[in-house]
Amino acid sequence: MNKKNIIVTMVLLFMGNTIVISQVEFTKHQIAINASKFLVLFNEQVNNLDITYRVAVADSSFHFRMASSIDLSTGEDAITDFSARLGVDKIFKTSKKWTYYVGADLNFGRIEAKSAKRTTTKIGILPFLGIMYNFGKHFSISTEPSLAVFRNEVIDKDSFNPEVNSTNTSIEFINIGQIKLGFHF
Repeated sequence: MNKKNIIVTMVLLFMGNTIVISQVEFTKHQIAINASKFLVLFNEQVNNLDITYRVAVADSSFHFRMASSIDLSTGEDAITDFSARLGVDKIFKTSKKWTYYVGADLNFGRIEAKSAKRTTTKIGILPFLGIMYNFGKHFSISTEPSLAVFRNEVIDKDSFNPEVNSTNTSIEFINIGQIKLGFHF
């Protein structure tokens, strides 16, 4: 069993155990996992494992959030892609089972290509629009397409070309088609 399968299995077991022990009326907390790879509707999202934790503050229309993503590949051209995010979001509309919210995450990411000894560091902000469908008080499915602004720094220790080591700014649409399955407790 490879590392990705072990991590996904552990997360699913944790979520299953949480379902059994939490029977509360108000759901202040949410844990969500990227299910795009499982649902195979849209396969744009590169990160194989994306976990988000949200906690409601005061009036519950504001949430603090943190998330992490990791993609581990093996083989000769192995790449490790890791990112961590901190942010906030605000619910601006609810309608029966639908919830609409906006927010922004600060992102720190690092991509390492083992064979090339190339490291890319990405620091940026990800404003997003969130749409969530609630299946009841404990389960939801959501998406959060983002327009991200990143500051990228590329360092290649093996390259003799001085232009390879660079810093630039990029604007990207990300998380298009990413589906998150959430558990609220």
